[in-house]
Amino acid sequence: MKETLKRIKADIIASALLCIGLGVVLLIWPAETIDIFCKVLAVGLVIMGVIDIVSYFLNKSIHPFAGALGLIVLLVGVWVFIRPESVVSLIPIVIGVILCVHGIQDLKLSVETKSNGYEKWWSLLLIAAISLVFGVLCIVNAFGMVTLALQFIGIALIYDGISDLWVANRAVRAAKAMKQETEAVDVEYREVDEEKE
Repeated sequence: MKETLKRIKADIIASALLCIGLGVVLLIWPAETIDIFCKVLAVGLVIMGVIDIVSYFLNKSIHPFAGALGLIVLLVGVWVFIRPESVVSLIPIVIGVILCVHGIQDLKLSVETKSNGYEKWWSLLLIAAISLVFGVLCIVNAFGMVTLALQFIGIALIYDGISDLWVANRAVRAAKAMKQETEAVDVEYREVDEEKE
């Protein structure tokens, strides 16, 4: 159980710090971030496409669709590079889905903290619900202006990262407290006979 808690906490901390970092960058430099992201994505897709095509021609024993797939990935990369605005409209949806997944994870952790005896579990439930609301707002793209939408996503990501850290901390503490309580109850009592000594 201890190893599982450590692994869960490490995963959540890494994800939360990434969300906070990306959120700060989006909040301060929304347009520049998206432009760089689209160019990096486009170059990455072009490289992947070229590698797939070259691999297909060098080793035709691999899957017959590898060359066609490489060509498609290459063309998508070129298209994203030429028309980065086409990707921008997908970013709020992708980030919204991520926020919803984090919100659902936090909901699960809040329920676990309740079963571990944490009295303020409802505060974690509220935090998780707000994460879900942010996620849904990103998906429906409530803010029409791109810059404003990206700054809102930045705020949502920062909130999500901080709330994930808080929920994970409370969940791990509640689980540890429950474990200590269980171990204290499981201790065997043996009476020592003083006369034998």
